[in-house]
Amino acid sequence: MTQRIKLAQDFLPWGVRVADGQIADQSHNHKFGYNAAVGTTPETIWFQGAAYTWPSAAAVLDLTSTDDTADNVAGTGALTVTIEGLDADYAEVSQTITMTGQTAALTTALLRVNRMFVATAGSGLTNAGTVFLSSGAQTTGTPDVATTIRATIGIGLSQTQQCIYTVPAGKKAFIMSIIYTAMDQTNNAVFDLLVRPTGGAWLNKGRVSVFKGTHLYQPQVPQAFAAGTDIEVQGDAGAATVACSAELDILLVDA
Repeated sequence: MTQRIKLAQDFLPWGVRVADGQIADQSHNHKFGYNAAVGTTPETIWFQGAAYTWPSAAAVLDLTSTDDTADNVAGTGALTVTIEGLDADYAEVSQTITMTGQTAALTTALLRVNRMFVATAGSGLTNAGTVFLSSGAQTTGTPDVATTIRATIGIGLSQTQQCIYTVPAGKKAFIMSIIYTAMDQTNNAVFDLLVRPTGGAWLNKGRVSVFKGTHLYQPQVPQAFAAGTDIEVQGDAGAATVACSAELDILLVDA
């Protein structure tokens, strides 16, 4: 009988081993979003606010900042930004772009944008202006049409806060947990987990109402989603506006 010698990493919790890349064919993605003023009609839980507009085709995108000096070559703010997205075939694409302030720096063609973050910065150690990734014209770095915005980094945040995700080609996604938070002392918020298979319709996979607190959803048997599936968390307030956040822990398995 052949005996296997257990290594130190064998005793680590499964989730730690996935995060550390020790388990073949498995990886993890933590998605989180924040919307400071969710209204009484459904809005995406993302920093930009309002409902996210999903593009129908891949396009070259413009990377801009509202700060023309600091978020620029040799500036004190964001110097380079990394964009993690998917191409027209849903293949993963990661590209690091040099910031040029209010003048658009161009990406390769992307169908989806899953995340964007400041890769390098000057002495300020973060982005000085609001950083946008968009498919339309801009004025002083701000997109002229809100529906053309694909991702936003708020001032000083260094990373997008958007609870949207598209499953890459060659992967299957399992949502291991969801955290919904409504930050208001008077009004509740209703959250919806929405998914859309490639070429299909939007399906509601879970609805929960939260009142001045947090709701954790951690199923024993997680839902599975195929490559190309769009995932989005939306919320709407019972009255007035409510600050809302949401977090998804997604396990990715090679398909």
